[in-house]
Amino acid sequence: MKLLVLLALAFTSALQTSGVKSLQPSPPVLSRTIDGGKLKGEPTQLAWSPDATRVFVQSSERDSHAMITNPRYFVLGLSDGKLESVSAPPEWAIDYWRWKSDKAPPGSRAFGIDVKREERTSTTTSAPMGGALARGGADVSGSGGTTADDMAVRAQQMQKQQVISLTLKSEIVGEFVNQQFLPGYTFGWAPESSGPMIAYRNQAGRLSVMDEQGQKQEIAGTKDVILPAWSGDGSKIVFLQKSGKNKYDLLIVNMKS
Repeated sequence: MKLLVLLALAFTSALQTSGVKSLQPSPPVLSRTIDGGKLKGEPTQLAWSPDATRVFVQSSERDSHAMITNPRYFVLGLSDGKLESVSAPPEWAIDYWRWKSDKAPPGSRAFGIDVKREERTSTTTSAPMGGALARGGADVSGSGGTTADDMAVRAQQMQKQQVISLTLKSEIVGEFVNQQFLPGYTFGWAPESSGPMIAYRNQAGRLSVMDEQGQKQEIAGTKDVILPAWSGDGSKIVFLQKSGKNKYDLLIVNMKS
């Protein structure tokens, strides 16, 4: 009986010290800044090579309906910073993106993302209330009420938004408003060898990680994060963040444990 209690305590202690709480992420390190002009579009995919010496970048344009089009493909050397255009995604990038952007982590189906689609109504600016006086004009009607003109202006200010939300353990790990849903754009799973963990852009735009128990850790010094991606050995996370007009910083975080 005593042996069973000791084993249970050891198992509980292992759970408490594993996962996200055991990670000691480094501050993000700038690898290089990518000129969006060279990409001829915005980054829409990011993948590690098996030897972690290169990353694959897909760029795309958007049409009038915010759908991606005209994909272009590049391989970036992390040591020399050379950005090379390629005619198609390398096989390793296809394999990587398949598990990186899946609905559930590799090796586990219980820890999965819920996808919700809904229509929301938003007001672009404050709606005029109280008739012409609310807009600084004279109340020619004398009533002070909302006129037909006011109602027309308010109707123009109300917008219908198509929203796709990605939720994991009650945490928003991605949201697309009037845009095409791109799996893996706001999150990336850790490799199977690291256990079920996810890196994602939280609602403040910062890089965060979460494990299967729902433990979370925000990475300091990050903002406007897109395309977070774990290296194949789980030791690093690479991601992009916009650093100016049509420029993107490629940053790397070492995930020490």
